[in-house]
Amino acid sequence: MNAIIVFILRLCSILISYFFVGWIGYSIFADLRQGRHALTKVQIPTLSLQMKTDQQTQEKKFSKPEVVVGRDPAADLPLSEETISQRHCKISFHHKHWWIEDLGSTNGTYLNGHIIKTPTVITNGDDLRLGQATLSIKID
Repeated sequence: MNAIIVFILRLCSILISYFFVGWIGYSIFADLRQGRHALTKVQIPTLSLQMKTDQQTQEKKFSKPEVVVGRDPAADLPLSEETISQRHCKISFHHKHWWIEDLGSTNGTYLNGHIIKTPTVITNGDDLRLGQATLSIKID
């Protein structure tokens, strides 16, 4: 009689263990599936960069998550100013904010008059100085 009770208890513990592992697997799968849908719902606000020169004002709008600014013609915002590096800075959208990061430029990237050493959050109305060029930021 004791052998039958021990066998039934072992069988129950194995079934409970499999149920527990299955429940953990299902929870992880559900969380990953929900996270994927959460990523697709993120709206990237439009970033407008307005460059002021002596003769004119140029404005370019971006709705993609990463914008590279520099003298390189392949940059998202190519600027012909000689004091700007080929790949001067990168503006990217993540964690629900626009961030700016200097890409090792020679003359530095300044946000509202302060040099940028690390990735920094930018907001509507901020001013960027890249070499001798000045850009105004507008976020819609």
